[in-house]
Amino acid sequence: MPTTTLGPHAVKDWLATPEGEHWELIHGNLLRTEETGGNSRLAWKIGVELEKHLDTHPSGIVGRNIAFHFSGILDAEREGVVPDLCYIPNDQLDKWDNYANVQEGVIPALAVEILSPSTAQIDLVDKVEIYRMAGVREYWIFDWREETIRIYRFSEDAEKPVALQTFEETLRTPLLPEFSLEMPKIRQALHLGKEERKQSP
Repeated sequence: MPTTTLGPHAVKDWLATPEGEHWELIHGNLLRTEETGGNSRLAWKIGVELEKHLDTHPSGIVGRNIAFHFSGILDAEREGVVPDLCYIPNDQLDKWDNYANVQEGVIPALAVEILSPSTAQIDLVDKVEIYRMAGVREYWIFDWREETIRIYRFSEDAEKPVALQTFEETLRTPLLPEFSLEMPKIRQALHLGKEERKQSP
């Protein structure tokens, strides 16, 4: 379960949280989450595939657990997010600060969240609003328990996912036209844990 410190809090409070801990500021409330093994493995696998693509198509970088403060959004002083993964295109990298704990002025083109039961409301509702206001173009929400992917493209629909895919399908994006994420292979790699071993004869 996440640890929540109810607000009102502001960005200055978020910046004062201990380094190495995963804190976010959502509507003025500080929230600390811990990553499960399944979430970590899925995020890592997706990140590896994105990195492979960008090695041969160098249009930007992949970030994992990067903190962002979007100063241009409504109530910006009450919001600070840390997507599980993101793709930051080259045209944003002139604002990137290697020494900063929080990136200011950098807008990822793609944000990726791995759904947890304890943070479902935040990922499915609050972050949709935050990412849309910030100018993030695409938002993927992976649910490895249900084996689904909600895909938001805010220029096509500002409120609802434009697609709901399964782990049986290949995921593609207009942001990276030659990229494909073969979810059957990802699913096979994930099904190596304790639960699956218990079911083996």
